[in-house]
Amino acid sequence: MCAIEIRPDTHLAIGKVSKPWGLKGAVSVFSYAESPESFLRISALYVHGEGGTTELPLAEAKRHKKGVLLRFKGRDRIEDVEDLVGLTLYMDKKDLAPLEEGEYYWHELIGMEVLTDTGRPVGKLEKVLETGNHDVYVVVQEGREVLVPAIRDVVRNVDVAGKRMIIHAVEGLLKEDDL
Repeated sequence: MCAIEIRPDTHLAIGKVSKPWGLKGAVSVFSYAESPESFLRISALYVHGEGGTTELPLAEAKRHKKGVLLRFKGRDRIEDVEDLVGLTLYMDKKDLAPLEEGEYYWHELIGMEVLTDTGRPVGKLEKVLETGNHDVYVVVQEGREVLVPAIRDVVRNVDVAGKRMIIHAVEGLLKEDDL
């Protein structure tokens, strides 16, 4: 156990332990991260279980199929990792790689209030879809979805601290009844 408290302002859920992998203490992880390489930059992860928060120093991280295989220091047998199955893994936000100007982590965007540049509310950004060329923001208001392309012509301002995004409603983006 460690004296670290997992809080949304300091920690980020990065995956969930699916099952032990092999006999030498590895676990298969369903990754929430945009890229499995995110695990390669981290020195320790954290889980919160019945006994409190546990720090898990990473010994190894590698891609595996659609997920990630992890091994933790001091957990070298299958019996050492069985208690982790089903638990969410958290990372310290200080371990996030720095971004270029105009780039944002998905967790910073989700939950933002989205408005047009004329001040009309569009809804709340609920999720981000990867499409290849650019991301698409799924904005929901009263059960209706609006798909907003994450391109400069549309997204005019992102205020992470204020949890607000301003978009320019280019022709065809919004129906009249969406406004």
